[in-house]
Amino acid sequence: MDGVAYTSNNEIHLSARYVNSYGGDLRKEITGVLYHEMTHVWQWNGNGQANGGLIEGIADYVRLKANYAPSHWVKPGQGNKWDQGYDVTARFLDYCDSLRSGFVAELNKLMRNGYSDQFFVQLLGKTVNQLWTEYKAKYGNIA
Repeated sequence: MDGVAYTSNNEIHLSARYVNSYGGDLRKEITGVLYHEMTHVWQWNGNGQANGGLIEGIADYVRLKANYAPSHWVKPGQGNKWDQGYDVTARFLDYCDSLRSGFVAELNKLMRNGYSDQFFVQLLGKTVNQLWTEYKAKYGNIA
């Protein structure tokens, strides 16, 4: 298969081609990938209403918090939009969690039955676009 891994029906599929060609610390990389993919098994997706960038960002946020973020990930403040996905969204969610400890877990819980950008207002008192602007400004990358 192409790519690194994917999760479907609570099964994690890992690319043998990727594992065979990986040139760094394989144990650390695969552990990080498994953190990401296992998150997909347990996370809510708003009954399909949440965008893919947020879903992938939450999975990478878990990988980040477990200290398995690879060195090639973007630095905090980088990226073009909050729901760009993966490392960009993970870094943004980490910022949001710094404003309210447990934010990502609470966001995931709200996503059990649906999704709305208003969840950010509900949990943090600001729109997601306001939070993105403040996040970018904090790191000198004005949105």
